[in-house]
Amino acid sequence: MNVLIAGGTGFIGNYLKNRFEASGHIVRLVSRSGMDVSWNLKDLIPELEKTDVLINLAGKSINSRFTEKNKELILQSRLKTTGILNEAVAACKNPPALWINASATGIYKHTGQNQTLNESSMDFASDFLGNVVQLWEREFFGTSIPGVRKTAIRTSVVLGKSGGAYPIFKLLAITGLGGKQGSGAQMVSWIHIEDYYRIILFIIEESGISGVINASAPFPVTNQIFMKTLRKAKRFPVGIPAPEWAIKLGTGIVGVDSSLILASSNVNSEILMKNGFEFRFPTVEKAFLDLTQ
Repeated sequence: MNVLIAGGTGFIGNYLKNRFEASGHIVRLVSRSGMDVSWNLKDLIPELEKTDVLINLAGKSINSRFTEKNKELILQSRLKTTGILNEAVAACKNPPALWINASATGIYKHTGQNQTLNESSMDFASDFLGNVVQLWEREFFGTSIPGVRKTAIRTSVVLGKSGGAYPIFKLLAITGLGGKQGSGAQMVSWIHIEDYYRIILFIIEESGISGVINASAPFPVTNQIFMKTLRKAKRFPVGIPAPEWAIKLGTGIVGVDSSLILASSNVNSEILMKNGFEFRFPTVEKAFLDLTQ
């Protein structure tokens, strides 16, 4: 296949690029630096004409302080890039058969242990991130393009060795600071990076799948269990808990919003389970054992 990844220079994009290329596929990246393809329509359209699968991961990282300036950048970076791609794909005579767009499980309201949400749930969050994802998906699905199957992957916390949340959690665990964060009762929805890649392959192969898909393992856990399991995998039994005030202080110092740690997310995928997708890492135990090797 010819795969075009927009915003593919980050942690997830690099992993997908390496995995696709290892399987013999051709991968090109759309980036602000114009590494392979620039965001200019004159460059995008001819590249899209020879693309089988378009994957859009572009958008400013949410790992930042939620100042008014950053909020606007987080929102507009997603709307503008998705809008440019809609314009470019619509202008193609031979557009990609499949367009997979990043989204986030942050669209769902915060739920605890007793309520798990899936793709049919319409209980959306009204906070900043919830509104961003709703507007992002509206921009993506707002333009229907003949011959193009569109799928939005609502992504949970992605765990991988080379980036994302895992290296931070690992550092806390091996320094004795890997106890529960806040109350520890908040739910953590997560996905191993390899299963994220395999979900994309599954969507490519299953032509009947379109719309939204939750990229989340079938067994979310509480933050307390999440951290305890990681400590066990790292063979570090001690984990000093961090109260909510300390989380807010610490995240303020490093420049991220505390809601990324303290908010509760209990999400899985009804569509993947109904269509027979098999997770290689369905539990945090298996995920952490793999990542600690």
